[in-house]
Amino acid sequence: MDTRLQSNAGIRGGFLENRFAIRSRGSTVSRELIGALATFLTLSYILFVQPFVMSLALPAGTSPEQSAAFQSSVLTAVCLASALACLVMGLLANFPVALAPGMGHNFFFSLIVCQKMGFTWQQALAANVIAGGVFLVLSVLGMVVPRLDPRVILFNAMPRGLQSAIGVGIGLLIAFVGLEFAGIVIPTGGGMGVGIGLGHVPWAPISVAIVGLLVFGVLWSRGTVGAPLWAILASAVTAALLTKAGGAELIRWPGQMFAMPSLSATAFHLDFSGLLNLNSKAVLVAIATFLFLDVFDTVGTLAAVARRAGLISPDGQIDPGVGGAFVADAVGTVAGAALGTSTITSYVESLAGIQAGARTGLAAIGVAVLFLLAMFFAPLFAVVAAPYTVQIPGQTLNLYPCLAAVLIGIGALMLYMVRDIDWDDPTEALPCFLCMIMMPLTVSITDGIAFGFISYVVLKVLTGQWRQVHPFVAVCAVLLAVRYSL
Repeated sequence: MDTRLQSNAGIRGGFLENRFAIRSRGSTVSRELIGALATFLTLSYILFVQPFVMSLALPAGTSPEQSAAFQSSVLTAVCLASALACLVMGLLANFPVALAPGMGHNFFFSLIVCQKMGFTWQQALAANVIAGGVFLVLSVLGMVVPRLDPRVILFNAMPRGLQSAIGVGIGLLIAFVGLEFAGIVIPTGGGMGVGIGLGHVPWAPISVAIVGLLVFGVLWSRGTVGAPLWAILASAVTAALLTKAGGAELIRWPGQMFAMPSLSATAFHLDFSGLLNLNSKAVLVAIATFLFLDVFDTVGTLAAVARRAGLISPDGQIDPGVGGAFVADAVGTVAGAALGTSTITSYVESLAGIQAGARTGLAAIGVAVLFLLAMFFAPLFAVVAAPYTVQIPGQTLNLYPCLAAVLIGIGALMLYMVRDIDWDDPTEALPCFLCMIMMPLTVSITDGIAFGFISYVVLKVLTGQWRQVHPFVAVCAVLLAVRYSL
């Protein structure tokens, strides 16, 4: 009996070793599974945030029942598309990298493409699936002819400072939204310089956000795995205690904790015909920005994760599996948009799993399994997304205090990239500053990128450093300038 057990274990171990090269990468099966759990706990905040952020794309007048069904469907789409992308990552790339809807991409989808540019969410999903399809074609092309990989060409063309500034600007935008969700800052309706200000709202929702933010900060400083998740839970518990104490209803517990997954509200609702009826320039801007953000987010994340996992050689060459990683990202985005969610991308939170010992794609497959289990808990994830309505003089505000802390905290996490900007060179520093500051002030990622590109090219040309400007960047700047002039 013992001999047979040892033989079966040997067969399983041999298969996993041959498939994932676990021992040769200095890992074990248990480390891979522990790493999968650590990664999932660290990124699981997206399961609370994504359905709500996507619901911001719904048209005015949507009933609470319709919004709830939509959010439940989005959660299922997130779990299925993320699980698929993680499986492809594990099997094709053999990287310990998890994928899920990207923070920043989701706000661009809802706040900018839908709310500001006037797309319906069905049209925005259609634009996103086109961008994902282009990314998939580029990914396959890059695997067949690595030297002609268009993504790498674009990545090399982009000034490193602006790459960092885009990430910082998105972080500031996310943090700004979090501050508004808490009621800490509110629209004041004033004139120049006083469009927003400190909120004068009841202390309860602000207290919920502050407790969550303090928990986030303490756990972040201690290097605790899953700090964003614990911040959400701390906010929810605080809201529950305040509600039970007789205050306002800050949180509403569901009648059930489990529910069968459903995709009926979002799956395959892509509106390509409606997309064709929109302004062609707006459509091209949306598709190009979806693609642009995905390319640079993915390349930057994979480079950081691969370096930490020891998958980059001494001469700077990344593991050959990176081609499969790009395919995983693109497959996730196409599947996600088809099912009803925004761009699926590689998560830098995978570093938590790597810190726990994960080195192979088995960890990514473990995360995929956890995503599939999570989609049965839709009522639980919906708890923190319930709005808390506040009446103040002249305004009615919908606050989301249980989500506020994690948005502020994630925004703070994204600011680390500011150190990669050359602040001693004004032709680098000023464009990066404009790129970062314009995103939260205009609530537009595209406007931030445009200000960064245009000012970068103009300053380099006027200071005689035009040779440092890549032709791709110059063409983008000219096109963006023409767009604003018209």
